[in-house]
Amino acid sequence: FIAFISIGDGGRKCMALLKMANYLNATTFSVLLLADAALPAWAAGGPRYEEVFQGVACDERGEIAYVEEHRMIYEDGRPHHNETHYLDASGQEIAVLISRFTTHPYVPNYSFQDRRFGRQDGTFVDGAWVKIYSRSDQEAPVQQDMLRLEEGMVTSQGLHIYLRDHLAELAEGHAVKQARFLVPLEGRDFMFHIRRLDKFRESDTVAFSIEGNSEFWWLFAPKLEVHYDLETRRLLSCQGASNLLDADHKIQNVTTTYHYTDEESARPLVCSARIAGIDRYMPLL
Repeated sequence: FIAFISIGDGGRKCMALLKMANYLNATTFSVLLLADAALPAWAAGGPRYEEVFQGVACDERGEIAYVEEHRMIYEDGRPHHNETHYLDASGQEIAVLISRFTTHPYVPNYSFQDRRFGRQDGTFVDGAWVKIYSRSDQEAPVQQDMLRLEEGMVTSQGLHIYLRDHLAELAEGHAVKQARFLVPLEGRDFMFHIRRLDKFRESDTVAFSIEGNSEFWWLFAPKLEVHYDLETRRLLSCQGASNLLDADHKIQNVTTTYHYTDEESARPLVCSARIAGIDRYMPLL
């Protein structure tokens, strides 16, 4: 979830996007991400600190699908940039996601690469436009387009920042929030709704269901459930379609539990699955 939902490559033919004569290629996007130094007022100067945490993603069999290693940098209390490294169960790095929130809090300039398959995607905000690129695998050409930056648009790790910023309002549960999730691999955005889940309601935590309202979204990623700590606004867990495909290049559903390095009592990093009434636990590494 702290990454993003990658639906796939099947809906590109139905795009109706503005075509440009000369697009930035994937390499240029990466250079721009690293060179991006123009900070808005809230990110200029002030205290700087980092938050280090780990996510353990377990598949539907209760086995470790992968591990997320996060390093989020804050300036003046706002997210500045985040580095996420994905490791397989043996500790081998398989993917990397770099996000910068200096131009837009919810539509970050990001670059994602799955090193197993050569899968790539990313965005770069340029004024009122979002430049996007994607490649489904190492044999496929890089697809590039531009979309207008719409009100209520989010993408990638910007969804997590959006939820944290609106956590108190969403926790009240009086209204259903609506936003637009941009998926570069599909070259378009999808409307989705955020609803509070009362069945998981506790005094110190809150859970939400994130659901798309299009047939295409429902086919590939029908629902995502996320749990937050109300006091710290930290993400505790999420369940739904992963941004990482499985070894067969198929979408996988995972449950990811997050652990923070400054927690007083660290929880064991394991996966568990109930099979025939028996709990089965697997150590992380």
